[in-house]
Amino acid sequence: MDLTKFGNIIKEIRRYYPVSDSSIEELLSHLKVRHYPKNHLLAQTGATDNHVYFIEEGCARTFFFTGNTEVTNWFSTEGDITFSSTSLYHALPALEFVQLLEDSLIYQMPIEALNKLYETNIEIANWSRVIHQEALLKMQNLRLDRLSLSAKERYEKFVIENSGLIGRVNLGFIASYLGMTQQHLSSLRAEVRF
Repeated sequence: MDLTKFGNIIKEIRRYYPVSDSSIEELLSHLKVRHYPKNHLLAQTGATDNHVYFIEEGCARTFFFTGNTEVTNWFSTEGDITFSSTSLYHALPALEFVQLLEDSLIYQMPIEALNKLYETNIEIANWSRVIHQEALLKMQNLRLDRLSLSAKERYEKFVIENSGLIGRVNLGFIASYLGMTQQHLSSLRAEVRF
C-alpha cells in the first residue's frame, strides 16, 4: 500500500497516538477516496450518515441552526477526522451539518468497519479514545472561554491556536464559533495585530 498519499492523515493519527504501520495499513484498507467541491455537505441534519471522513486535503466546519442562525461549533483541516456525532455514536440522524469549506480530498470509511476495528485492534481503539478525549477537552475549554474571557481574549486565543484557519475560513464562521457577531469580530481584528 502506498502510504504517501495518506501523509496528512497518518501524521495526524500519530500526533495523538503511536499507531504501528500494520495498524495504519489495516485502518487505511477501509478508506475510499472521494473528491468533493467547496460547500459539499458530508452530513446533514435529519439524515443518518454511515461514514466517518478523513481529510487529506481541505477544510470543513460543523454547524447547526438555532432558529434561523447558523452556529459553527467545530473546524476540521488536513489530517482530521470529521463526522456526525449522533450517527457515529448512536446510529441516529445527524443533529448538525458538516460542510466543506474548500475543494477537498476526502477518504471515507464506513462506521461499521471502524467499530469492528475498535473491537479487534487496540492501537486503533486507543488512538480513537485519545482523539475523543482531546476533542472533549477542546469543547470544554471553548465553553469555559466563552464564560470567562472577553471577546478580544477569545479571538486572540483562537488566532494563536488556529493560525492556519485565518484567511482560509469565512470570518462569519469564526465569529459564530467564538460566540460573537461578524461585525464585532471585524472591529476586534482592527485592534488585534499579530
